[in-house]
Amino acid sequence: MTAAGSSPYTAPALLLAMVTIAVGTLGWYSYRIADSGRSAAAQQQRALDDARVRYQRSGEERDLLGRYAPEYVALDAHGFIGSEQRVNWIDNLRIANEATGLFGVQYQIGAQTPYSLPELPQATLVQSPMTIDLRLLHEGDLMRFLRALAAGRAGVFTLNECTLERLGTEPAARAQPNLRADCELSWISAPRAPEGAR
Repeated sequence: MTAAGSSPYTAPALLLAMVTIAVGTLGWYSYRIADSGRSAAAQQQRALDDARVRYQRSGEERDLLGRYAPEYVALDAHGFIGSEQRVNWIDNLRIANEATGLFGVQYQIGAQTPYSLPELPQATLVQSPMTIDLRLLHEGDLMRFLRALAAGRAGVFTLNECTLERLGTEPAARAQPNLRADCELSWISAPRAPEGAR
């Protein structure tokens, strides 16, 4: 027997509505959890892919370092890597002058400026211009001096220009210079990267 004014189907309909709402809520909650799990999995996959790329790059960098380490060490020993070696350059001028038996060398070093190399546009290089004034017996002395300067391994330089001028010296009992050479060099170096940039 049912209460007055209530249908025999009210309780089951109410129960069905509550079950439907509960199932819908659970379904929605499950979908949200699954969606959150998919997002977390996708994020983890991206992190894994990034780690793989970094690992691969580190291997490539290690291979490059291993391949070019001897050349790097040689350039470092030659004074090309790091800060400019002005004291070594000046010592090398004196040694080259003595080795070639010239009449002394005067020099002037300019301020350091950036140096670009078309073959290596991404390289960070600097140059310091140097002018030298030499007295020579003959033209061959200039080449001997430049070879001695390069053999001193005090740094890497390029010869930009040289002008030769005949001196009006009288013949004398002892050797005197006959020529004056004014040359411009550029000492080139590659500064070391700061610790944080390596």
